[in-house]
Amino acid sequence: MIGILCGSSRANSNTARVGKAIRRILVSKGIDATLIAIPDFENYDIPFSNGGSLKPGALSTFSQAVYESMAGSKLIFILSPEYNWFPTPEIINLINQFGKKDFSDCWEGKIFATCGISSGRGGRIPAIQMGYMLNKLINFMNCNSIVSAKSFESQFTPKALDNEGYSLGNAEYDAGLEDFVQYNLNLMRKADILLSEPLEIR
Repeated sequence: MIGILCGSSRANSNTARVGKAIRRILVSKGIDATLIAIPDFENYDIPFSNGGSLKPGALSTFSQAVYESMAGSKLIFILSPEYNWFPTPEIINLINQFGKKDFSDCWEGKIFATCGISSGRGGRIPAIQMGYMLNKLINFMNCNSIVSAKSFESQFTPKALDNEGYSLGNAEYDAGLEDFVQYNLNLMRKADILLSEPLEIR
């Protein structure tokens, strides 16, 4: 399975457009649509730290969908709009709440690919910051996972994609997004080969 986390709880967000576009590209490359999980972030209800911690077996419908999409996926795209040069509180809180030993299966054996979204010229900083957070978490939890070197900056998103994630004809944007998806598919497949074939030490 492949997971896509669209880290904005706004209705009809630009981030959701990019998530739908990534799903569309994956399907065009032969990935079964039923194997692509996109939790609906409009239903976001993960508590912040002052509201309690998540506990396995007692998750809300939305938190369970996030858990299943992460635990069951080999490749996870994590998307965030850029708000004042930062990722959204929703994504930061999600990483904090699920970044515990109780949810280690969300982090073990994964490829993580980050994408920052902007309605103008932006997106780089949240993509970089999410990569930093994920690397620190993977290191702390001692997981065998990779944060991809290939991120994507979705600039001027409303001019590039419609509400359903279909292209509005920006060839340069389309090529960049497709390259981002293909690169990370290739990385997932290479990681599968390495994990399935024991490394012989001489």
